[in-house]
Amino acid sequence: MDKDALQHLVDKDQVSDTVKEYFWALDTFDWDSVAELVADEFMLDSDAPGAAPHAVPRDEFMRTLKARNGGFTHTIHINPDHLVTIDGDVATVRAHMWAAHSVGEEPGDTFWGYGMYEIELVRTPDGWRLTRQKITAVGTGGDGTPPDVFARSAQRQAAGLGHP
Repeated sequence: MDKDALQHLVDKDQVSDTVKEYFWALDTFDWDSVAELVADEFMLDSDAPGAAPHAVPRDEFMRTLKARNGGFTHTIHINPDHLVTIDGDVATVRAHMWAAHSVGEEPGDTFWGYGMYEIELVRTPDGWRLTRQKITAVGTGGDGTPPDVFARSAQRQAAGLGHP
């Protein structure tokens, strides 16, 4: 195997690990690690109603992320089978998605969704960093609805009941 082919494999592994670390940090509410894994500008691109994708500075993304997700009692974001493509210093990960979000233990406190992620990263001197996370939802389930559970998470966070 030549040096370029070996470097390509190392890059693919590092890109995949960066994405896994990002979701692990989200699910453990480790905001400092999330911030370290996103680029200076980040775009959350969701097909949720009213969610217009646009890049924002990291600090703004982190503020809105904590306000929206910090009140969850727990989340899990499963994203297996990463398909990684690399073009120079830009990488794209396509993966299946299954995610659950809860604000309590009652049946109406949780929803889950499934679909696909498309995540873009850029190589920096400090490693690979996420620049865009596109979420394409295919379906949802659970007794809670996404708008209600997200709103209750934001209310819990605003009331100081979440993860600072």
